[in-house]
Amino acid sequence: MKHERSSNFELLRLLCIFGILVMHTFAGIDTAASPGNMLANVFANSLFNTGVTCFILLSGYFGIRFDLKKLIGLDLMVIFFTVVGTVALGDFGVKDLIKSCIPVLSRRYWFITCYFVLCILAPFLNQMAERLEREHFRRLLLLLLLVFSLIPTVTTYDVMQDAGKGLAHFVMIYLLGRYLARYHTGHCSKKQLLLGITGSTALIFCADGALTLHQGVIYSTFSRDCSIFIIFTAVLLLLLFREFSLQSRIINRAATNVLAIYVLDQVIRSLLGRYLDLNAFSGQWYLFFVVCGYVLLVMLLAAVCNELRKLTIGRIEPWLAGIIAAFLQACGALLIRTGQRIVHWFISMD
Repeated sequence: MKHERSSNFELLRLLCIFGILVMHTFAGIDTAASPGNMLANVFANSLFNTGVTCFILLSGYFGIRFDLKKLIGLDLMVIFFTVVGTVALGDFGVKDLIKSCIPVLSRRYWFITCYFVLCILAPFLNQMAERLEREHFRRLLLLLLLVFSLIPTVTTYDVMQDAGKGLAHFVMIYLLGRYLARYHTGHCSKKQLLLGITGSTALIFCADGALTLHQGVIYSTFSRDCSIFIIFTAVLLLLLFREFSLQSRIINRAATNVLAIYVLDQVIRSLLGRYLDLNAFSGQWYLFFVVCGYVLLVMLLAAVCNELRKLTIGRIEPWLAGIIAAFLQACGALLIRTGQRIVHWFISMD
């Protein structure tokens, strides 16, 4: 019997991708002439940049089971939409076409690339989380948070120089999710969680907002992925949505399109931009609401595109993924045997 996903967590995933697209859309709008809309941009970053961290927290909370066939299926979806998007935008350069055929390796979408590697590492990370004693696990997380989050938040300089948009952040957050799943199983007060989320978001907004108004350019220093405040807010959001019990086939079905929405975001916005220039609203007080409506349209179009893919070319993807997975497994076994023979040959020379 197929296990039905908890819709409360699927709803969180939908809200996360909505927030991510809002930030992407604001990034393409020049709000310099309107202090109010500059602050709206800062507010969007303060509230919504928890999205990626929430995604990885959820992955860690439920645990990733490595499945090569499913991973290849995801890669095929990304390749399909990347190639179609590249052609639709008229990018017929050789370099663009080659990169569109290997989007994961070319880091066309940094999140997808890091997520792929995380899936490969997940079996080892899961074993680590299972075998570490609680106190040692807690110390490891505190050390990781100190190095990759707290110090970058306080000093504004991060060790990895990627502002949290990299594999180190993904591994840290994934392990944090595993810790919450294993050791934080009790109920929490919804009011206290909401208060914490509101307070943390307000703190980020006030800090970045003050810098933005003072310098006259958008600052997101305290709303970076590596910010301790962003991680804190993301954890509270996960715990808050855990307190709800919701089942909806519509929400669950919509949530299956989340990664496709992420991949198609830029393509659809570029195509819509030929007919609708959001900069025309850059000085209007209602810009934030225009952006939210625009993002909902982008999400709807992307979801429809992915549902059409599922009904057409998507029907052969499992079969194709199975063939590719079998081929890769055979190649992997051959490489291992060859490596063992080479090592044995070197040892026998002694």
